[in-house]
This record gives sequence, structure tokens and C-alpha cells, in this order.
Amino acid sequence: MTLTQINNRLQDVLATMGVSLTALSDQANFTRDLGLDSLDVTDLLVQVEASFGIRIPDEDWWTLQTIGQLKDYLSYVTL
Repeated sequence: MTLTQINNRLQDVLATMGVSLTALSDQANFTRDLGLDSLDVTDLLVQVEASFGIRIPDEDWWTLQTIGQLKDYLSYVTL
């Protein structure tokens, strides 16, 4: 999967959660910058798993705190 495909699919997931696409940057922190609480982050990661057809192990969930970290992770697991 290309980085463009990952970006587009991730933007779709975030848009369905009501996150403004103008707020998205690789440095955007889910809680601090995007205003997501822990339940929102959990919902985001569940939706990402469904959208990308992957399973994110529990130990990886809390290491993913920014858009850039999530993109890097998705780039790695969707090779």
C-alpha cells in the first residue's frame, strides 16, 4: 500500500470521527492536538484495524500517539 493510499484511508476514518482534516499533520497528537479522549483513540484504532484489515497488538496501541506514528506503523504492517 502506498503512502498516498494510507493517507487517504486514514483521512476517511478520521473524518467519520468528526476530526477536522485541516488539523491533521504528522506531528498532531491524538489527545493534545485533535482533542480525542482515550475512548476516542480506542475507537480510532478499532476503525483503523477494520479499514486496513489488520490487527494492532495491544502492546502497540499506546505507542501510537500521533498521526505520523500511526502512518509509519501502517506503512510497515501493510507492506
